[in-house]
Amino acid sequence: MHKRISIAALTLILALPALASAKDMSGRFGLGYFTSDAPIGLRYWFGPKLGVDLGFGFSVIDGVPAFPATTPPSTESAMDFTIEAGLPWIIHSSEQANLFLRAGGVLGITDDRLVGGTTDETWTTFDLLLGPGAEVFLGDNFSLEGTHGLLINVVSPPVGDSETNFGTVAGSVTEIGFHYYF
Repeated sequence: MHKRISIAALTLILALPALASAKDMSGRFGLGYFTSDAPIGLRYWFGPKLGVDLGFGFSVIDGVPAFPATTPPSTESAMDFTIEAGLPWIIHSSEQANLFLRAGGVLGITDDRLVGGTTDETWTTFDLLLGPGAEVFLGDNFSLEGTHGLLINVVSPPVGDSETNFGTVAGSVTEIGFHYYF
């Protein structure tokens, strides 16, 4: 763990001289992501203060047990996917960074067999996020960002009642988002 922190600190120190001035991003698209669960992402800035994020992610896993069970045992493919959307609103700008407040939602659908279950049904999760974040520019077109904030999480299993959880959330050093702007 100390090695990861040291590498992150060294990377930041080496990147500091390359910081470019933050600029009005109105009308620009950025490819990247806000969350690694939805790594195929796009950010568009409507104006100098308001943007929109859209992201998508999926995985297909071969070799999960077939349902219903067969003799001899057979396997199938299972899939999960995530759709993410958010509205970043810039509340403060400096020469190298933008501080923003972001409201967002994440919808995830996962095959029960991918989380240790035995049925060919799905789990549904929905997250509502609200929190501040910072986007730091490392050049004219590239930025890194991190956020933290409040989270409401609703989980609906294939069988049983849904549950709602409330708490705080923050990305780790390995969860830093990025965007490359055109």
